[in-house]
Amino acid sequence: MTEMSAAAPRRGRMRVGGRLAGLVAAGALASACGSSLIGSASTTPVAPASGRAAADSTTTTAPLSGEVAVAFPVVACTTSTGGSLGSTGWRPTVLLAPIPTALVGKVEFYSDGVHTVLGPTGWTCSQTSGNQGASGLSVYPPGTANPPGATIPPAGAEGVFAIFDTTGNAQGISLVCPYFTIPSWQRNEAHCSGSKPVGEQTSMPTPDVVAISDPGGVAGSLEGSGGEHAVTGTVIFPQSMPAVTDGSSVDIAVESCSLTDASLCPTVLSDFEVREFPVPTSGYQYGYAYPGTYSGG
Repeated sequence: MTEMSAAAPRRGRMRVGGRLAGLVAAGALASACGSSLIGSASTTPVAPASGRAAADSTTTTAPLSGEVAVAFPVVACTTSTGGSLGSTGWRPTVLLAPIPTALVGKVEFYSDGVHTVLGPTGWTCSQTSGNQGASGLSVYPPGTANPPGATIPPAGAEGVFAIFDTTGNAQGISLVCPYFTIPSWQRNEAHCSGSKPVGEQTSMPTPDVVAISDPGGVAGSLEGSGGEHAVTGTVIFPQSMPAVTDGSSVDIAVESCSLTDASLCPTVLSDFEVREFPVPTSGYQYGYAYPGTYSGG
């Protein structure tokens, strides 16, 4: 086994599961019924939690005004070079989601058949790839001169950028170590200081999720940061024990929302936290048993 090399650029991506079966089934029904359901809403009221239920709630984002079940189109992503991903796998054309009705016509879903993200309507989506088996999706404006692929989006680039990785490699460790507690030997192997970028603002709504904000001019950890507009994002690292304390491989997910119309970002990120949360399996396998056993990348 070879010792792990220095952490690669942020363009690594990861494996993530966790699709909402109810939304998929409802989306399929909407598709079967035709396009008349697009933009329609279900107004079934939801009673607020109280007592023990309220105390146990771990919702990361407060419900938005006008948030109901609405059918939204799903756009097929392409490969990083613009090629077709084919017709195999899960290919929905519409999904139901609890998204504010005010955003009907402003946002839609983008999917590669494995992962699905929310982004502005009419944009382009492509897969991205990184070293050590990471993956991701980039949603960006049509006609972008240098669309994101295997390279890091430049400062100020507009887009919704998702990364899917694992803490079984250097890239995955570098994504989570500034925000979560991990074994010191693991941090050393990933060449990560454990400190977040200067000027970056963070909060932790749950033990598994860190909300990040890179103000305008701050070159933080989020893709697209460093330009004139602020970039917000989320890092999801399921605190699955004892895998986290052992330094074993855990799937993680990161999304950056770099939009000049920042009003869309809370909904984009909230949907990502639910739809792409890397649900841990009932058991876990050691990605490596001892320090110094990472594979090189």
